[in-house]
Amino acid sequence: MSSSIIDKNIGVGSAGTSNYVYIQSKEYAWIPARLDRLLSDDKNCKAEVTYVTKWNQEDDIKSGSSAISSFNSRNRTEIIPLKDYMNQTLPLQNVDESGELKEVEDMVDLAFLHEPAILYNLKARHKAGKPYTRTGDIVIAVNPYQWMMHLYSEETRRLYATKLVFGDNSDGSDLRATVPPHVYETSSLAYRGLAFEQQDQSVLVSGESGAGKTETVKILMNHLASVQNAAQLFDIDNASAMNTPGKSIKSDIVQRVLDSNPLLEAFGNAKTVKNDNSSRFGKYLQLQFDAEDPQHAAYAGRSMPRCVMAGSKCEVYLLEKSRVVSHNVGTERSYHIYYQLLASEERSTIWEGLERDMEDFGYVGYTDTHIIEGKSDAERYKLTKEALALIGVEGETFLQLMRAICIVLQLGNQMLEPDPDDEERSIITSTEELESLSSLMGINPEAITKALTERTVRARNEHFMVPLKADKAMDSRDALAKEIYAKTFLWLVRKINDATCAEWNYDKRGSNNMRFGLIGLLDIFGFESFETNRFEQLCINYANEKLQQKFTQDIFMSVQAEYEFEGIPLGQISYEDNVDVLKLVEGRMGLIAILNEECVRPKGADISFVRKVISTCNGNKSGGSSALWMERKFRDCQFGIKHYAANVLYDADGFVQKNMDTLPPDLLECAKQSSNPIVSKELENESMMNKKGSSSSASARKRGLISRKSSTRLVQSTVWSQFRSQLNSLMALLGETRTRYIRCIKPNTEKKPKSMMQSSTMEQLRCAGVVAAVIISRSAFPNRLEHSTVLERFILLKRTRKKYYIDNDNDNNNNSTQEDDVPKMVQQLLGPVLKSLKTKSKEGETEQAFIIGKTRTYFRAGALEFLEAERLEGLLNKAVEIQRFIRKHMAMGSFRVLKNATIYVQAHIRRHQEHQRYLTLRQKTITLQSFVRMIFAKNILLVLRWHHGATQFQKLYRGIVAQRHLTQIRTTVIFIQAMVRGALQRPKYKIDLHEWKEEAKMENQLIALQRRLEEAEERRVEAEKRAEEQAKQQPTEKIVYVNQPTDDDKEEKKHEPTSSSLEKSVVGTPAAAGPDPQDIIPTATAVQTLPANTREMVVADGQTAIVNNIHHHHLTAQQQRLMDESGKMLEHLRKEVFKLRSQNAQLRTDFDLLKDNNQRLMDANANAGASFGALNQHAKQLNKRNTKLTGEVNHLKQLLQKQNLAQVEVKEELKMKQNTYIAEVQSRLTCEKAISNIVDLVTNRCRDQRLVEDILQISDDCEEILAMNLAREEGGAGTEGIMKDKADKTEESEGTK
Repeated sequence: MSSSIIDKNIGVGSAGTSNYVYIQSKEYAWIPARLDRLLSDDKNCKAEVTYVTKWNQEDDIKSGSSAISSFNSRNRTEIIPLKDYMNQTLPLQNVDESGELKEVEDMVDLAFLHEPAILYNLKARHKAGKPYTRTGDIVIAVNPYQWMMHLYSEETRRLYATKLVFGDNSDGSDLRATVPPHVYETSSLAYRGLAFEQQDQSVLVSGESGAGKTETVKILMNHLASVQNAAQLFDIDNASAMNTPGKSIKSDIVQRVLDSNPLLEAFGNAKTVKNDNSSRFGKYLQLQFDAEDPQHAAYAGRSMPRCVMAGSKCEVYLLEKSRVVSHNVGTERSYHIYYQLLASEERSTIWEGLERDMEDFGYVGYTDTHIIEGKSDAERYKLTKEALALIGVEGETFLQLMRAICIVLQLGNQMLEPDPDDEERSIITSTEELESLSSLMGINPEAITKALTERTVRARNEHFMVPLKADKAMDSRDALAKEIYAKTFLWLVRKINDATCAEWNYDKRGSNNMRFGLIGLLDIFGFESFETNRFEQLCINYANEKLQQKFTQDIFMSVQAEYEFEGIPLGQISYEDNVDVLKLVEGRMGLIAILNEECVRPKGADISFVRKVISTCNGNKSGGSSALWMERKFRDCQFGIKHYAANVLYDADGFVQKNMDTLPPDLLECAKQSSNPIVSKELENESMMNKKGSSSSASARKRGLISRKSSTRLVQSTVWSQFRSQLNSLMALLGETRTRYIRCIKPNTEKKPKSMMQSSTMEQLRCAGVVAAVIISRSAFPNRLEHSTVLERFILLKRTRKKYYIDNDNDNNNNSTQEDDVPKMVQQLLGPVLKSLKTKSKEGETEQAFIIGKTRTYFRAGALEFLEAERLEGLLNKAVEIQRFIRKHMAMGSFRVLKNATIYVQAHIRRHQEHQRYLTLRQKTITLQSFVRMIFAKNILLVLRWHHGATQFQKLYRGIVAQRHLTQIRTTVIFIQAMVRGALQRPKYKIDLHEWKEEAKMENQLIALQRRLEEAEERRVEAEKRAEEQAKQQPTEKIVYVNQPTDDDKEEKKHEPTSSSLEKSVVGTPAAAGPDPQDIIPTATAVQTLPANTREMVVADGQTAIVNNIHHHHLTAQQQRLMDESGKMLEHLRKEVFKLRSQNAQLRTDFDLLKDNNQRLMDANANAGASFGALNQHAKQLNKRNTKLTGEVNHLKQLLQKQNLAQVEVKEELKMKQNTYIAEVQSRLTCEKAISNIVDLVTNRCRDQRLVEDILQISDDCEEILAMNLAREEGGAGTEGIMKDKADKTEESEGTK
């Protein structure tokens, strides 16, 4: 900064705008201030500024004069050193003539384009509900944290399609100037570039987690689909076709492309500390279009070539595998598919083991978040299933996919602990979980245990099984889970590509070699810098460095195009690139090479890697890199890199292991035995597209051969090498396209609408490369203004009297001539003013402080600030001259008026002073009289107050006594009512108790009767047995019936009477005698009971019966029938007699019981009659007593109501007394002041000594009266206290009584 600028004094109250600047702040990045003046000494340059030091909220900070004036009470002036600012110049605010911030849609139009200007322009638009801002070809999207329907309506989509896609720019105008900034302009211009220019397009969307990258990509995809839909509806002869709502020809392919996006979110997104739906992978989505050649369209009579979406292909990068097995429980979640699967209603159908809580799975754990972006996990599961069905994953394939995820979940439940017999070995202690995993994978449990707890080591031609410790075995388990999930994710990507790629699904493809136009959407992670940065952050920042290099080159090309258009020499452009950082990372002896070498070494370690990096890449040595950042305070495993956005410190702990990331052969072979084809066949498939006509298994076998062949090599493919190759191919693909940029910004961490945290936003702008783009575009000329603005603003700095003006009323020829003269007028104006700022280049040529282009004037660093300072100085000089003439005129007029009014005023002043003295003395006398009268009246009031207080005290005391009496009476009444209710209910209770006892007695008697009946039955049975035994012992006749005939036999015996007759053996009795029923026994038993000498031999064939040594007698059939009937009749009669006897005994017993019960009921009835009479008489007495108590209660209620009214009156009276007391105090103070003023006035001005003494005596008397009144009041207060103590004692004595 030149000394001429330092020595200028800038007017604080100027209406100009250059005294509004920005000051650096650690808390708020940049804060607005007002520059008062610039100071300088021999060493340092300083500035005196006024700025706001405190805010209630950060959102109150804003640019412009209103920001300073609204905080005048808290403004502070401070001296700011300028050594920390670029070119020792404070950044100027972009404000208008009134000092208010100028908000622009395209920040290229800002006169002062720097960090704070970008920040406050974005903040002003964000608070106004405008999330999108343009910076050249870059669209900056600030997350509004609310859905604005007007920004994404169908009308808005048609507007951008009409203006940007189908608009006419044959005159070379910029179509973006016709519409406000929006991401729709990026998608529209990309579609236009592909359709008209036949050039592939790409859109790079970047930003930190939670900035809205994924949502922005969705908006772009939907708009591209609507644009290509509108392109098919567009008719050049019918312009209203674009405004016709309801038309849609969206194909199945387009719908499939749009609806497949939730799948990647379900399997690749997770909740983090910063974002509930954060993408944990990079994604490059290539939308394929069937683009028609413009010449063919012209031949066909169409003004616009056809460009139809034919499909899409997706590539993914750097899936965060560590989140598969670990995350911060409570604040974060793992991938969404875990929680969707556990919340689904059909989880038992997929696998029975899912019928558990989330806490039962080690990889999931507890979470309090079950709703993401307004939808629950169960609802998102349904959407995921529908999307999978859309790409053909349904039925058995769907179950295989879900069970592969279940395998990952179940692996987290395998607990490996040291073997109790050998600590060098490990065992699986969770046997039930192992069995579940075995059934789920379809693998023997022993094979799983062996694969997890042992490792195969190959040495030449021998193989050794080495046991693993518990921690190593747990690492193996996690490695298998991460590999299965990662390969399942790739399998899903291949399925999506198979269902959406144009090569397989587009119906109009002419041949397999048909080329499709591409619009790529890159949704990739932004620059990351945390407290602890690991291997993942290094890979992410390396990718951002590559993209930043591409971004810098594109910005350089845009600036080059601008300078060529303005006619400025290209040699003026200079910028810094990040070649040193990329060389440090991917150079021949860079970080990738050193880390790969360390991974190859048998005992490679992280510390060795860091030491090699320091020794090889140190910038202090020859061949080193200046991008390496090292300090002595760093630990052994730490090193830093100077990235384009910021210096990042990395912790190399785990770099070697994460870079290798190879699945051991034992685990791979074990997984191949699984019955799930996704697990067994896809673990070695790294591709993202399936080749047409070849199966995945064949390609897997091919890759298996290649991997086994390459396993013998010393250098294997590492994670970083693979990522570098993917990144190089991506950059090569981007290099063939026209790249456009969208930078997403996260305004605050609370997700509040219309709120911005300045420090974090500024850091994101630096990481997104926006600030770097500004530095490149303004490297040679930081400031630029339109020619008309220069002439209008700095016209007062002209060193000649020639007038510069632009007449807009001239004809076209004059206008064209005048436009040619504008640069000459600017040159004539600025040349003399900026002559002192001319410098010499390295070649010795003189360079002016400004360069004039066709439409704008470009200023070097410090030139515009110098002009502003000169302008303010000129305005200050003009203002001083104007003020001099105005002050002279005002002073002369004031003198004349003052001279004419002085004589008139002197006369009236003297009269007025005397009159005021008289009025003052009169007023004070009246005040003194009033005070004396008030003292006498107060004495009377005190006496009345004492009497009234005593009356109120007596009234309150009587009320308290009456209330206590009421309480005693109420307690007595309640007791009497309880006694009466008890007397009424007690007889009923006794009756119920007596009835219950009688019922119990009846039940006991019934039980006794049943017992007696059973005993009688037993005695009868015993008697019959004894009779049978006696009959057997006596030598009497026994009748044996042999082969009692059945009904069929009876029919046969009708025809054969001789053979069908019963044979009977009779001993000692005539044949005509009928058998005794007790003597009839079965034939087999009768034969066995006969004596040995009378044993019978019975032939049971229905024909004969032979009995040895017994005389046989034959009976006829009629006799036999008579005997049977008589026996049955006797048996029936015997049973009827027994039954009648039992009934008779039961009836007698019941009769006795009824007789006893009748007697008891008669006695109870007599007692109840007597009790009823007594209770009736007692009830009459209670009614009389209750009537009396009711009257007393009513009387007490009346007394209580009167007491409440008295209490209200006492309160009102107390308020009146309080007001009176306050008025008295105020009047007393007034009186005292008046007396004091009177005494002072009389003492100073009165010459009569007697009058002075009298007034002093009156003043003393008044003070004595006041003292007496105070003493009386204190005495009255004491008397009241004594009376209150007496009342309390009286209450206590009454309570005791």
